[in-house]
Amino acid sequence: MSNNKTSTPVALDPFQAWAHRWGRVGTLIALVYMISLPFIVLNYFHCVPSLGAVFNVATFGILSIYVPVGISEALSYTPLMGASSYLGFITGNIMNLKLPCAVNALKITGKEANTAEGDVVTSIAVAASSIMTVAILTVAALLISFISPIFEKPAVQTMSSYLLPALFGSMTLGLFASSSAGSKVVVGGIKGVIPVLILVSLVCIAARVAGLGGIILGMVGFLILAMLPVGIITSRILWKKGIIKVVDKAELNK
Repeated sequence: MSNNKTSTPVALDPFQAWAHRWGRVGTLIALVYMISLPFIVLNYFHCVPSLGAVFNVATFGILSIYVPVGISEALSYTPLMGASSYLGFITGNIMNLKLPCAVNALKITGKEANTAEGDVVTSIAVAASSIMTVAILTVAALLISFISPIFEKPAVQTMSSYLLPALFGSMTLGLFASSSAGSKVVVGGIKGVIPVLILVSLVCIAARVAGLGGIILGMVGFLILAMLPVGIITSRILWKKGIIKVVDKAELNK
């Protein structure tokens, strides 16, 4: 007996269909622009490098970091940002700007990610943050001659060394504290990250003892990519055992 069952295709909301269609178009345009512009400038000044100068050990060392990081970002950010991921990946600064804006917008409005309403909210948040970033960079570029002496002061240079750790630390705490997802609330979700932190710590300690700290630093992209399924699997196991719970927000507020 033949099986006549056919799967029903998922129908996207008109806004989602529009956003995905033009997101792909915008991504292709951005890729062509970003790849072709350096070749145009190099050809204009007659300084196009040879293939040997471009593809060497140093190049593959850099790619070994950024390619896995790029893959892991696409796999981890897209479920939260939805259709706004196109604009986020084109404009950049996802982890330190676009993703927190999108997550905070979902939290404020109480919408769920990857729904029609959630895609609208995250698209507005990412677009607003992109416009604000361009405006600030434009003002900074116009006033660079006036503000550059400020960054040369010893106090400012000392402060700058703590800027990135403070930025990423606050964002990490903010992401861990954000347990709301539309009408649902994750209770104890941070417990799913603990096995990942333990594994990464053990790997880094073992590499440091064995004198391979530099190699681990060059493999950070692969380490991030490897820890994604670990975090997902451990979180699911803890959810199955009832250690991590997903409850209705209305039920939690009672």
